[in-house]
Amino acid sequence: MIISPPFLPRPEIAVYDEPYIRKLMPAGTVGKGAFPVSEGMAWHGGLHIAAPSADEPVRAIADGVVIFRRDNATARYEGNEHSTGCIVIRHTTAIGAHGATAVEVVYYSIYQHLSKLDKDVPALNGKIYRKDPLGLAGTIHGLAQRIHLEIIAGKNDAEKLIGRITGELALDRNGRTDTVYGQIYVLLPAQSACYAAQPGKAPLPAASGNSGTTPLVIGIRYEQGHATLTTYQLNGEVVGQAPVETEAEYNLYTEAVRRHSALSAAEQASSSPSGWYELLRFGRNLGPDPLPANAPHWRKVVLPGQPQGAWVNLNGTGTHQFSDADFPHWMGWKLIDDDVEDNNSQCNSAAIDTLLSPAAQPRAATPPGPPSLTGPSTPAPQPPETAATTPAQRANNRLQNLGQPAMQERLGKTICQFPTEWAKDDVATRWSWLQKEGNPYVPHPLKPKDFDEMVTFAKKLCFWEDLPQEDRDRLGKKHWHFQPTEFIVHFRKCGWLSERELAQLIPKNVIRKPGSHTSEKPAVWEAPNTAAAQRFVTNHHISLNFSLRKFSINTPLRLACFFGNATQETQWFSSLREGNGRNNELHKGWYGRGFLQLTNPDGEINNGSNNYYKYFKFLGRNPINPPGSQEVHWRDEVGTDTYHAAHSAGAYWVWDNKSSPTKMRPNIPQVDNANRYADLSAKNQRRKISTVAHGSKTWYYNQSFTNCAAAVNYPSSTGQNPPNMNGLVDRSTSFTNALMVLAESPNFEGPRGVDSSYPENFEHQRL
Repeated sequence: MIISPPFLPRPEIAVYDEPYIRKLMPAGTVGKGAFPVSEGMAWHGGLHIAAPSADEPVRAIADGVVIFRRDNATARYEGNEHSTGCIVIRHTTAIGAHGATAVEVVYYSIYQHLSKLDKDVPALNGKIYRKDPLGLAGTIHGLAQRIHLEIIAGKNDAEKLIGRITGELALDRNGRTDTVYGQIYVLLPAQSACYAAQPGKAPLPAASGNSGTTPLVIGIRYEQGHATLTTYQLNGEVVGQAPVETEAEYNLYTEAVRRHSALSAAEQASSSPSGWYELLRFGRNLGPDPLPANAPHWRKVVLPGQPQGAWVNLNGTGTHQFSDADFPHWMGWKLIDDDVEDNNSQCNSAAIDTLLSPAAQPRAATPPGPPSLTGPSTPAPQPPETAATTPAQRANNRLQNLGQPAMQERLGKTICQFPTEWAKDDVATRWSWLQKEGNPYVPHPLKPKDFDEMVTFAKKLCFWEDLPQEDRDRLGKKHWHFQPTEFIVHFRKCGWLSERELAQLIPKNVIRKPGSHTSEKPAVWEAPNTAAAQRFVTNHHISLNFSLRKFSINTPLRLACFFGNATQETQWFSSLREGNGRNNELHKGWYGRGFLQLTNPDGEINNGSNNYYKYFKFLGRNPINPPGSQEVHWRDEVGTDTYHAAHSAGAYWVWDNKSSPTKMRPNIPQVDNANRYADLSAKNQRRKISTVAHGSKTWYYNQSFTNCAAAVNYPSSTGQNPPNMNGLVDRSTSFTNALMVLAESPNFEGPRGVDSSYPENFEHQRL
C-alpha cells in the first residue's frame, strides 16, 4: 500500500516524513472543515486542506480507478463562492496476507471543491496512479485554494483495515499476524519481574522489583538503524522512554546469531537465528523457522518508579504482542459506531459526547500563550456538569472543547461510522434538524426559505446516486470515515506492496550494459517483458512482501535500493536463477539463485564459509562439507521455492560481514547491513552513455544506491566512486524507476546543473 498526501510542493524532499505531512495537512478548525464534526455538531466526514500555492495541483493519494468526476460549476451560498469540481477514486490494494492469500482492501478518496480538473484525468473507470494531478484546489465558503478530502470504506473493508469493527483492542491474545507494521507493542502483565542487570545464561539474579500493579505496554520502534523503547499506560499516558539502543536495528542479524549461538547444542535443535531475528524484530516469531517456546526477550525499559530503567522479559508468561496494524487504543484510536440515527446528519454519538465533555478535556496541545489562529492553545476552565446543567450549557461546553487544537488531535484518531453527506435523495431529511426549535446546537433554526436554499446548494455537491452500483453496495450509505491526515500517516507505515505496485517497479525501458560500466561491450536500450514480469509478481509477491517486512526493507529509499538490485538480478522479474538456469554447470551448479542471487563462484564451498551455507545456518540448519544431496536440495530451493528465494535475499541484505578487513587486505571495507547505506540520501548525478541503435541516453549515479549495489554484488568495492562491478548502469536505471514509484519528489541533476523532478528518458510503467 503506497500512499502520499494530496499535495507535493517540496521537490527538494524526496520522501515526506510524518512531521512534514502533518504540517501540510493540519487538523481542521471548527466551521472550516474539521473532522469528524463541525459547528452545530453535524457529522463532517473529511478535512479541509489548503493548497500550498494557487498552481500546486491536487494529486491522487494512491493508485486507483476514477468512479466519479464532475467539472467545476461555481455555486454560491450565504454570499460565498464554492467550487463544485469533484473526483472520487476507488483504491484497491493489499496490506498483508493470510498465508498465501493477500489481504486485499478497498477504500475510497473523495476530492471536493476542485476549481478545475486536470486535462489528463481519465474518463470514468480509467486507471489513475499515485501522484497523478487531478486539478486545482478551489473555493470553500469564499476561502480560495481549498479542497475537502475524504477517505471512506465499507464495513468489510474497514474491518480488514483496522482488524476489528467495534470496541477496543482485545488484550487477552496476540494481535493480528496477517498485517504487521510500524511500532511493535508488548503488553507486560502487572507484577512482571524486573532486574537491575540483563539476565544471561546463568541462573537469574534476584529480582530487583516488579513492573507495578497495572499492566503496561512497551512500544519498540526501529528507525534509521536505532531502536527506541517507550513505556505506556493502557490509557496512552507515557511512563518514559529508555535510552536509544544505538545501531540495534542494523545489528539485528548479529544479535540473533549471538542469542542462538549461546544455546547448548541440544537447545539449538529447536532454535534458529531466523527465529530469534523475528523475536527481536516483532516481539514474537511470525515465520516458519524454529524458536524455543520460552525464548527470553530481554530489553531494558522505563517502569513506574524506576526512571533509570530495568530489564524485563518481553516474551514472558502473560505477555501479548501487537503492532500499529492493530490500531491500539492506547495510541488514541477509537472506533465510533453508536450513532443509530441513520437519516440524521447531526452527530448523535454518546462516545463523541463523552469525548467532548469537560471531564474528558485534553491537556493543552501547546504551552500556554497568546491565542493562535486556530483558537486558544489552552482550553478555558469549565465547571463540572451536574443535573442542573442546562442543555444549552452542555452544548456550549462541547463546542468550546471541540475548538481546541488538542481536541482536534484526539478526534483525528477517531474512526467513525455515519451516513454519507453526498446523497441527493435525502438531503432535506438529513438536515431537517436545522429547522427545529429546542436543539441546543442550533440557537437560530433555519426559516423555510433559508433551508430550501441550503438544500439546493447541498445537492450541487452530491454524487452518491452517480457512483457505480457495485461501489454503493460495497460502501453502504452508512460507512466508515477516516481522518485523512491520520489515515495517510498511519498507512505509510504499512509498506506492503500490492501486485500492481510491484509490477510498476519494472522500468518501461532500461539501459542494459553487459559487464561493468567500463567494459567495451555496447549498452542496449530495451523494454523488459512486462507480461512475464506480471506473472512473476503474481507468483512471488506474498513471499517477497513477508521478507521485506521481516528485514525492515520498509522505507521508500530502502525499497528503491533493494529493487534497484533485485529487478536486475532476476532479469527484470523473469527468473530466480542466474541465466534462467540454462547452464547447470555454471560455478559447478552453485550459480546465483534468489531475488538477490546467492552465488559460490566456481563452486568453491570454502569450508562452509559462503553465502549459501550462511543462509542455511541462519535457518537453523547444519550443512556438511563437502555438500551432499541434502545441501544440493537446499541450494536448489533458493531458486525454486518462493519463500527461500525472497527470504534469502532479505537475509543477505541485512547480514553482517559481507566484507571485512584482513591482515593481507587491511583496506577492504567492513560491509554489513545494506540498509545502513540506503538510509543515507545522495544526489542523483546525471551521466550519459551510448546505446546500440538508440543513441546517447541518460542514467543517474547515486552513491548511496551504488554502495548498496556493491554490498550485495561486489562487497569489497563498497564506497568506491564508482566501483568496477557488473550491472551498475542497469541497476541504476532500475533504482531511478523505483524512486519515481516509491518516493514523493526525488531530484535529478539536469543537463545544465538545474535539478529536475523528472528524470530524462523516463516513462512511468502504467499496468
